Amino acid sequence: MNLCRIIDLSHLSNRLHLTILLMFIFSLHGCADMREFLAKSLPLPSHLEEKIERNDFFVAKEDDVIGRLAVIRLEKGDTLPDIARHFSLGINTVSAANPGIDIWVPEAGGRILLPLSFILPDTQRKGIVISLAAMRLFYFKGNGKLLAVSTYPVGVGTTGRPTPMGQMYVNRKKYRPTWYVPASIAEDHRKNRDPLPAKVPPGPLNPLGEYALYLSKSGYLVHGTS
Repeated sequence: MNLCRIIDLSHLSNRLHLTILLMFIFSLHGCADMREFLAKSLPLPSHLEEKIERNDFFVAKEDDVIGRLAVIRLEKGDTLPDIARHFSLGINTVSAANPGIDIWVPEAGGRILLPLSFILPDTQRKGIVISLAAMRLFYFKGNGKLLAVSTYPVGVGTTGRPTPMGQMYVNRKKYRPTWYVPASIAEDHRKNRDPLPAKVPPGPLNPLGEYALYLSKSGYLVHGTS
């Protein structure tokens, strides 16, 4: 079984310092010229797409950060959701890093900052760790001086239905899972006059996507999306 820990890291001091720094920069420069300020003030060379690290990294035990910032130029027809999905970033993260850029119709030829530098969770580096604050999953492999880590963006729960925290295990894995609609979600849809079937088979309408990891806490999964 794979170990899985879901944690809230909003208290981390390095994340707090990063947030304060970004707030300070925004207050000095405003949204309109934020990208130009970053491009001039930070070493952000444009990278060939195939050379940009996205998901898989090696990290020494003493390292706290993986990846690096990168810049690409937009082509005609690109959207920020397309960019975010292609580089395994959340759309909120990409939008925050590029204030003033139209999400759906960005200017062709413009430069986009890719925030592909990630603070590692301050916890045991073993198995799957989900950071609610960062909205990212980290999968640690190996136990020597040099670890391999894969990271992906994830969606998390709402205020009304928060993601549970704690240590769990992956009980089983399923390719093209069937979604058995939870009673609470079915009730919400009934109240909104949008009833759901008891189960949704694999396919484009299934919110679990193509793959699902069923956790030891009943009713909770790490899964894809349609």
